[in-house]
Amino acid sequence: MKTSIVLATAILTLLSVSSYAIEFKTVKAVQGRDSDYFDYEDAVIGKDGKEIPKGKNEFLPGCSWYCGGYVKKISASAEMPPEGKTTYKANNAHDFDKDTAWIPRKNDFGVGESLTYQFNFDKEKNYKGTLGVTTILMANSYKKSRAVWEANSRVKKMRMYVNGKPYRDIKLLDSYEVQTVDIGEIMFPPRKTTILKFEILEVYPGKKYRETAISELVFEGVGVH
Repeated sequence: MKTSIVLATAILTLLSVSSYAIEFKTVKAVQGRDSDYFDYEDAVIGKDGKEIPKGKNEFLPGCSWYCGGYVKKISASAEMPPEGKTTYKANNAHDFDKDTAWIPRKNDFGVGESLTYQFNFDKEKNYKGTLGVTTILMANSYKKSRAVWEANSRVKKMRMYVNGKPYRDIKLLDSYEVQTVDIGEIMFPPRKTTILKFEILEVYPGKKYRETAISELVFEGVGVH
């Protein structure tokens, strides 16, 4: 009897490992256009009849997955100390502001450092697990200006973990404009915290600084009208 139980357990374990190994793969980012994701808060009509942008240039203005979905908590393995009023904290990678960035360490390429996103919708009444993410939208490096972007290092490859298990290796473009990554459908079940972690594996060195930056790493998904 004991032998049968041990054998059955071993078979189930092998099947689990095998199915998970199939799920882990490498994916490549696809080039997007800033104009598809950024827009100014307002506009005025000039004397020539053309629109003149006004206000802040916002990332994902209007309705998006964030009309119903959200990230409960963001943290990082390391954060470069602030310089005056400028911070480099983890939340900068998810503040929808291209002029801020997460930078893990000063004078360091940041290989091995990571960003962690926690999703939990327990506060939503009658939540039935209908929300999920399918795509990463990423502004690689420090997108404050093209000169700043070129000066800082960019992420070349990162590993994505789901609840502590390797899920995808993501190859990123050395591009100033927004890029997208199809990560498959990751649903968020009720009464459970789902943790997505992104670890830097390789970088494109900057022209001036060793610091690697991420201005935005946000999501598109399902479950919102």
